Amino acid sequence: MSDSDLSGDEINPITTHFHQLQVSIAALRDEIKKAHVLHKPDASEPPPQAPQLHLLLSCGEHHPHLFQQKLRVNPEIFDDILDLISNHPIFHNQSNNPRLPVAMQLAIFLNCAGHHGNAISLEDIAQWAGISVGSVVNCTHCVMVAVLAQHDHFVSFPTPDSQDAEHARCFVESLTCPEWRKGIFAVDGSTFDLSAKPGFHGEVFFDRRSKYSVSCQVSFLF
Repeated sequence: MSDSDLSGDEINPITTHFHQLQVSIAALRDEIKKAHVLHKPDASEPPPQAPQLHLLLSCGEHHPHLFQQKLRVNPEIFDDILDLISNHPIFHNQSNNPRLPVAMQLAIFLNCAGHHGNAISLEDIAQWAGISVGSVVNCTHCVMVAVLAQHDHFVSFPTPDSQDAEHARCFVESLTCPEWRKGIFAVDGSTFDLSAKPGFHGEVFFDRRSKYSVSCQVSFLF
């Protein structure tokens, strides 16, 4: 039987069903574009968590570079900070509710402080640590209070004959010139644009605005 033998009554139902299918597909596509999800979980269903804090112990012992990548300090510095803040009263109270270990709270704080922007969020930290968002906020507040109490221990100027001062001088000399070797302390100020790239150490004058400029800078030779 050829197509010309088909009656209009036989063609119309097929065309109608096909058109309805197209409309349904278009409506489903629009709904997915608006929701950006294929499945909306039940509101009572808790979000999935995959705690990874336990990996820090292994990284600290066998892969210190991964430990430092996550917390922005090496394991030795982490232990030093932990020793200095562990006895702070904010980590100890008379509540019957168990408190998170200070080491865990410090790790959460350092992860938050060491990242910014799209690289981190409260939800990301909560899933990484296996705790609630509110606990993340509480941990960061507690550690910050304990760290600020140790301000004089954490922030201090090295003595001129210390190893830290010598390392700083070598670092400055490697980036500039021998005459600036002792300029390890400086305060940046306003910048003055240059009309052309300087012929001596020209790259040093290229700033974040993609211009060559001179910074008004106060330097302390130490």
